[in-house]
Amino acid sequence: MKCPGQLTAVSICLGAPKANNPQHVLKVRGLKTPVLLANAIHDPATGYDWARSVARQLGRSGVLLTYEGWGHGSYSKGTCMQSTVDKYLISLDVPRRGTSCPAVAPVG
Repeated sequence: MKCPGQLTAVSICLGAPKANNPQHVLKVRGLKTPVLLANAIHDPATGYDWARSVARQLGRSGVLLTYEGWGHGSYSKGTCMQSTVDKYLISLDVPRRGTSCPAVAPVG
């Protein structure tokens, strides 16, 4: 059985000394267009609570787009995610706060 990459990465850090560079609160102000965050609720590598924390810290300078499924890297998780991100990147069309996309059954 092959170990998932995220599990391997976490196991490498077990027992390591505490980092001397703790995460700082984000300080982002005055953006014309809010930053778009995209995260899956069940992301094994970057937890959804982390994304919510970043969105909360960004305030009006950020919007969280939620994928209601599993996996890391949510852009390719269906047409809803792709079209929402594409609209943001091409036209700076920012989705409403609380926008989410339904889970899509895996292919294969």
